[in-house]
Amino acid sequence: MRCPLTRPGCWRMVEAGACAEEGAVGRVTSMLLALAGGVAISVQARITGSLKVQLQDSVLAAAIVFCSGLVLMILVNLTSRRGRSTVARMFRGATTKQFPFVFLFTGLLGAYAVFGQSVTVDLLGVAVFSVTFVAGQMVASVVLDTVGWSPAGKKQLAPLRLVGAVLALAGVVLALAPRLGADSSVTAMSLQTLAVPLLVVFSGGLLQPAQMVMNGVVQNHVGRPEPLVLTNYLTGTIALTLFSIPAIADGALGRLPTAPADWWFYTGGLLGSIVVMGGAILTRTIGALLFTLGIVAGQLVGALFLDLFWPAPGSVVVWQTVFGVAVTMLALLLASASGLRAAVDRASADSGAAAAGPKRDETNQS
Repeated sequence: MRCPLTRPGCWRMVEAGACAEEGAVGRVTSMLLALAGGVAISVQARITGSLKVQLQDSVLAAAIVFCSGLVLMILVNLTSRRGRSTVARMFRGATTKQFPFVFLFTGLLGAYAVFGQSVTVDLLGVAVFSVTFVAGQMVASVVLDTVGWSPAGKKQLAPLRLVGAVLALAGVVLALAPRLGADSSVTAMSLQTLAVPLLVVFSGGLLQPAQMVMNGVVQNHVGRPEPLVLTNYLTGTIALTLFSIPAIADGALGRLPTAPADWWFYTGGLLGSIVVMGGAILTRTIGALLFTLGIVAGQLVGALFLDLFWPAPGSVVVWQTVFGVAVTMLALLLASASGLRAAVDRASADSGAAAAGPKRDETNQS
């Protein structure tokens, strides 16, 4: 029988109930990995923020992070025969229309989100930016899963999944409540003035789950995630470098930290690589919504611990922050519980049908 909880195309015989148990464990593991990816994003954001202070330009700081990831992926993909053959297989798949060729340029979506943050965060404030971006992520994830564009296939918008998405957004708002009160620049401006910046941020949030889904499609055809991370960083680095030309012309590269103790400024690319590879794999197993919820919850958890143990200037931890993180974790549990129960029920039913089949055959023979 086919195990319905494994990747598409995977057929194997399983004991009755074994598929359900393995599928449940696999989904829990996937959720934990998504949470870890969110923590990695929060650490990467702190590193990029520190680099921004050094360079005095946020886009150039992001370009340096992308560039460090690009160097890492070049070493991973092109220094071994297996890596080079996998990259060749990816480009061959794109040119032979096994997947859309445009999927090789998903790094531009990440570059757009980074650029949008750099030009809007000072105007909107960190809190409003974050809430708007997460709202875009939630909307896109729900749509991608509901219409079946995710590599995990079509997923019914069960009440618990919808409640989980709304509750996660509420948790983000609550966690950022102190900042929302401090970002008075938003209330001092008219909605007409803020419409374009809000649209830029919201669209960046919409595009991030789409980027992960497209990466999942490529990974499904190639078999390994490293080549698609290479193209993500290549296209993103080119785009962000072009946007950074004014800062480069102004001598910002001369402010790059180069002391031996400053090595950690260049680890953001490694963290980003882990997240992109994880997104390509996990959107195939748990879908876009659960992956996004895991990422958002992990970001809040990571930000909470960073603010406690590696605080940035102006960071604050109050009861709303802690409670908001708890609400977001509850949202993740609610949204995942619905899909997990349905998957286990389907697997148990399939196992029961497989066990009953031979008995019916024996009855007919007698």
